[in-house]
Amino acid sequence: MGRGVTGLILKAMRADDYVFTVLGAEAVSEHFRRIRFDGGDFLQNNPWFPTMWVRLWVPKSGAATTDEDEGALVQRGYTIVAPQGSQFSIEFALHDGPAPRWALDAEPGDRIAATMMGADLTVPEDPAPSEYVLVGDPASIPAINSILDTAQSPCRVYLEYQHDAERQLPVHGEAVTWVPRENRGATLVSTVLDGGIGSDAFLFVAAETTATREITKAAKRDFGLPKDRIKSQAYWLQRG
Repeated sequence: MGRGVTGLILKAMRADDYVFTVLGAEAVSEHFRRIRFDGGDFLQNNPWFPTMWVRLWVPKSGAATTDEDEGALVQRGYTIVAPQGSQFSIEFALHDGPAPRWALDAEPGDRIAATMMGADLTVPEDPAPSEYVLVGDPASIPAINSILDTAQSPCRVYLEYQHDAERQLPVHGEAVTWVPRENRGATLVSTVLDGGIGSDAFLFVAAETTATREITKAAKRDFGLPKDRIKSQAYWLQRG
């Protein structure tokens, strides 16, 4: 069955395919697992930048294989962190799903297929951001950390959480506000907007779809933030 319609679309768009090899794995916390990969020529062909992400093709069963004939594959996007030579890490938030199941069982030597489609993070330089406002949840902590590690201006971070243990996840910044997930994300939205966003700031939002959309819309409408100072990406959608 292979990659389905999504795979056909990416192929038509001339996305590049790779195979990553697992080098090792470690538990970051009860709800987070970090896997080290060798990507071959992946980083040589795709120079790293903060928030850089790749699509992994994971069997619905969660089995560790790249074979196209083992059943249907689903794609999931993950941030590339700690690049060094041909190696890098990917951090998996552990919840019910094929990718976390794969990550829990992955062992050195296992391989996984990946697809890279053009992406970037362009931050205006004239003027440089007065600050970075970074909004997300445990799933987007790797991307947020990659900005925190490279930002040249002060950063404010807002992170939504569902379990108290998630507040122990490593965040590479000091100005971090943890917001409980309440009212289908409305608490996160109000907390961020109450904090204000300067028109010369840079906003990065990577949270649940509705919250991401509402924060982005308000940043433009209420705070006059130009489009080129906003990077938003919905990481997941609450259903029901």
